[in-house]
Formats: sequence, structure tokens, C-alpha cells
Amino acid sequence: MSIINLNLEKGKRSLVVRNEVIEMIRKEFDMNFGYSFNDLYKVKDGVVRRLKGGMSRVDFGGMNSEEYNNKFNEVKEFVDNLDIEGFDIKLNKLVDYGWYEYYLMKERGDFEGNFEDYKKWSIFNEGTLILKIKWDV
Repeated sequence: MSIINLNLEKGKRSLVVRNEVIEMIRKEFDMNFGYSFNDLYKVKDGVVRRLKGGMSRVDFGGMNSEEYNNKFNEVKEFVDNLDIEGFDIKLNKLVDYGWYEYYLMKERGDFEGNFEDYKKWSIFNEGTLILKIKWDV
């Protein structure tokens, strides 16, 4: 079998793995992982299927930031420790903050503190998650 065919097979398998991981999150934590963005991209010595989305309770009940972060930490530990042969799976928060946003919030009086405080605050309050499923070529 050629390397292209092997990569296509792993790409198809990554869709199955994606569905399995999402189902495990639902069953284990009573949480939905919904995504609106699903792409593939090359990384050194491999390919990654990236899902950008978020988590919500199966019953759609609300959570404050602290509850959400605690649940995220539990799910992240679970996902990062999954052992699915041929795949490396990681769950992270989208880290998208910068000096400009910090400056605007400071100017409007929406944030007090230094840039390091702003980064910690941004990561704590971030709700967009990235689920990465990597496999070797």
C-alpha cells in the first residue's frame, strides 16, 4: 500500500476516532463537545485533525467560569491520557490574546492589572476549545 493510501486510511480513521472521543466525553462527563470547524493540516512527521468548538452540559444547564474551568480540566486530563493506537489526542483552550486587546480593555476601564494578569484572565475565561487528533505519516 502506498504512503498516500495509508495517509487516506488514517484520515478516515481519524474521523472515527473523533466521533469516539466526542462520545466518550458525553458518556464520562455528561458534556457535549460541539464543533464548528474541522480541518486537517500537516505538522512535522504527521497530520493533525483539528476541531474548534466548545463544551456544554448535555442538559444545556448553565455553568459559571469556575465550574466550566474545573470541568475543562477534568475533560482535558481524560482526553490527554487516552491511549488510542496510532493517534495522539490533545484538548486545549484557544489562546488568543494580545497587547491590542489588553490596551483597549485598559482604556475603556474594563480591566485593571498588568498584561500578565490579563493573559491569566483571558485563558480562564476562554470558552473556545481545540481538540487535536494527530497521527504519524
